[in-house]
Formats: sequence, structure tokens, C-alpha cells
Amino acid sequence: MANKFPWEQFDKITFEKGICIEKHKTGEWFYLNCEDPMGVSDPSTVLTSLGVRPVLAEGLSQNIRVSFVLPAVRGKLLEIYRSELGLPAPLKYLMGSMLYHCSALARLYAETCARFVEQQTIKNIGDDSPSWKKEKRVVTRLEEPLYAFETLMTKIMIGYESIRYPIWKKYNTGKVTPANFVDTVKRCKFPPAIGERIQLSTENYYLPAKKLKDCIQHNVDIGASSWCLFEKKFLLLWLFTARLPDNPEEKAANDFKFDQGFDALTVAWEYVSEFFALTDILLGEGNLSSA
Repeated sequence: MANKFPWEQFDKITFEKGICIEKHKTGEWFYLNCEDPMGVSDPSTVLTSLGVRPVLAEGLSQNIRVSFVLPAVRGKLLEIYRSELGLPAPLKYLMGSMLYHCSALARLYAETCARFVEQQTIKNIGDDSPSWKKEKRVVTRLEEPLYAFETLMTKIMIGYESIRYPIWKKYNTGKVTPANFVDTVKRCKFPPAIGERIQLSTENYYLPAKKLKDCIQHNVDIGASSWCLFEKKFLLLWLFTARLPDNPEEKAANDFKFDQGFDALTVAWEYVSEFFALTDILLGEGNLSSA
């Protein structure tokens, strides 16, 4: 999608890792998370040079500020799927809430990274040769990304529980809908391909979302845990990561491992995209896929 994306229709793009570019009145794009103003020849080059995907696109439409969450894999802008699917009102609301919180998390990443860069720039005033070497800064007492992430995991779980009603109506003739999503899936009669797809979604998204939500709510020492990381990756360009543990089922802080590099924004965005994909497959035409 990135190669065909209409960048010219937008003036601000937020990528993974808090990378954000903005289009000036001259039509030129610039990084907002760089210690020294650095231009971008074309937004698509951010993907190839830094290996990050665009999450949020913002711009003006008829003098109204609009924003759109992009799909993590392929397909249309996620807002379009929500508007095109004939969804029950509660499910449509939940999907709108997911988009709102996903957009907010992406903006929070960009703002957090920009504030850090501003602090670094102030520190470097008077220094004619700021360091270009790669470096990492682990920080504590940065709580907001975890709050926002946990909210999204909660919304994801509520979404799966809510979708069981239209699933039951379409794939089972019973009168009483089962009490939870997992039981609903077990008792529905899906075509083989759909049954396999929903099983993958259950194992790779629904159940992990619960583990991550419980981990953040119950086992993170908020304010003391050093899960947030700033990294100077390229020239004077800084990236931001709110790390997630590889093993969220653990209870003790010392047992958490961070070897796989899971990031809160990327995970949340991919989970939202997956939920939209599954909804389209189960209730729509199935054009969006995160498989």
C-alpha cells in the first residue's frame, strides 16, 4: 500500500517508533524528531531507510482536520471499512473507539519523541559538533504510553466479546448466545477456511491481548519500570519505543524478558488491524486480511 499511498493528500504522517514527518508550505517534508532540521525527499523513503511503516495520516479536507489509521498489512484505510460494513451499533462504536485510541497512541509517540529531541537540542546549544554516534537512553516515570496501550488491549478484548453476537446469528441457529467469545467460536459451524482463520486470530491476538492487559494492569511497577527507550538510530534522528515483554504471563518484574523487541504502538496497531480484518472476513466481503 505504501507505494500507492496518496501522500500528497496529507501534510503529516506518523510512523512506527514515533517517527513523524510534516509537510511545510513549500511542499517539502521534514522530520519532527531530529536534532537538526532534516528533509525527506519522499515519504515512502522513510519506509525503506528506517524500516518503519506509516500508522497515521493527517491533513485537511474541506478546511476540516482529518486523520486516518492505515492498515498494518494491506487494505483500505481502517475508517473506510468501519463505514462500509453493516455493523451492529455497539460493534461500530467499539471499532470507532479502537481507531480513536490507536490514533492517540501514535500521536503520543510522536509528541514524546519530539519533546525528547527538543530537550536534546537545548542541551547541545553552543556545541558546534553534536554527537552523530548511535546511542540509547532508557527512561523511567514515563507512564502515558502504557496507559494508552492497556486501554487499547481492553478495547480489543471487548471487541472480540461483542462480535460474538453477530457471529452467533450468522453461523449458529441457537437462541441463546454463549457467554463469551471462545465458547461462541467452539459452538459455531464455520466454513473450514473461516474456522481456521478465526482460530488463528484467537490464538495470536485475542488470548495475547488478555495476557498483555493483565500484565500492564497487575504486574508493572508504573513509574519505576524502565520499559521506555529512546534510540538515536540515524544521524541525529531519534526513535521511541515503549517495550513490551516477551513473556507477559510472568508475575515478577525481574522475570520479564525483552529480547524480541515488541513495541506497544506496533502491537496495538497490528491488533486493531487484525480485529478489523476479522470483522470484514466474518461479517463483510473479506477484502482486508492480516493473514
